[in-house]
Amino acid sequence: MIANASEHHPLAAAVRAQTGYPVYAADEIPSTNTALRAYASEALARGTAPTPCVLISRAQTAGRGRMGRSFSSEGGVGLYMSVLLTPACAADGALLLTTAAAAAAASAVDAVRTEPPMLRLMQDAGGTPLPGQAQIKWVNDIYLADRKVSGILTEAALYPGSDRLSYAVVGIGINLLPPPGGYGADLLGIAGALFARARADAYVPDSILGTLAGRIAEGVTRYFEMGDAGYTEVLEIYRCRSLLDGRAVLVRPASSLGGEEIPAVVCGIDDSFGLRVRYEDGTTAVLSSGEVVLCGGKDTLQSARATVHLQ
Repeated sequence: MIANASEHHPLAAAVRAQTGYPVYAADEIPSTNTALRAYASEALARGTAPTPCVLISRAQTAGRGRMGRSFSSEGGVGLYMSVLLTPACAADGALLLTTAAAAAAASAVDAVRTEPPMLRLMQDAGGTPLPGQAQIKWVNDIYLADRKVSGILTEAALYPGSDRLSYAVVGIGINLLPPPGGYGADLLGIAGALFARARADAYVPDSILGTLAGRIAEGVTRYFEMGDAGYTEVLEIYRCRSLLDGRAVLVRPASSLGGEEIPAVVCGIDDSFGLRVRYEDGTTAVLSSGEVVLCGGKDTLQSARATVHLQ
C-alpha cells in the first residue's frame, strides 16, 4: 500500500486506462517521489520486488527538485506525479528514464494545449493557452515561451554490492496555471505555466490531469521498454525540442559548482545526450555533468548523470 493514496481516487481511473499499470492518486501528499521510494524500499526489505506503478497527486506539501531544492506544488494549478519502474539495467540506464520522461512530458504538454477537446476543457475552466512549442532544456526541464513549466527528478536505488538498479522513480511536476497569488520573488522571470488565467477562479479539471499523467506514464514506459529503438526515438524528439541550441551560456564545471563560469555557445546534443559546447577560444567539449546558466538568466540546469540520484 502507498500511504495516503488510493486506487479508487477519481484521478486514478483515467490514467489506468492509458497505462495498464496500477495507479494510485491523492488530493495531497508530501511528495510522490518520496512515497514511491518508501513503498519500493519496504517491498525490497521484505524480500519481494516492488510492483511498477504510477502515483498522482493534486498537491504536494514537500515537493522536491534537483539538489534538494524545493518544488512549488500548490493545489489546483498543476500536476504532480511519479512513475515507479524496476528496470533490469545498470545504473547508467536510468539516463534513458529521465530523457524519456522529458520527451513524453513535452509531447503531452503540447497535446493538451492544442487538441480541441482538451483545449475546450481548459478554456471552460478559465485557462487561456500560451503560444509556442514546449522545449526541453538540457536535461530535464520543460520550457514554454522561455519559462520553466515542468521539472523532472529521477531517483534510483542499486542492489547491494551491485551496479544494477533495484528500482527507479521518475517524478514529474507540471504547472498548468500560475498560482492565484502569482509566483514568489525567487521564481519571477523563471517559472511559467501552460495556460494563463482568463479569470480569477480558473482551475484545472481532473480530466486534464488524468490525460496528462496517462500520456506521460505511457510514454516513459513505452520508450524504455523499446530498448535501442526507444533510445533513438527519444534522442530525435530531444534534439528537435532542444531549447539551448545556438544559445550563449555560462558553463559551471562539476569541479567548481558555484565558482568558475566559462562563456560558451551550445552546439547541440550528442548521441549520449551530452551537451556539446564551443568555448570562446574555439575549443569544444561535451558536457555530461556540471551546470549551465543561460546568459541573461539566473536559472541553472544539471546534467543527466548528476540528476539521477542513487541511494
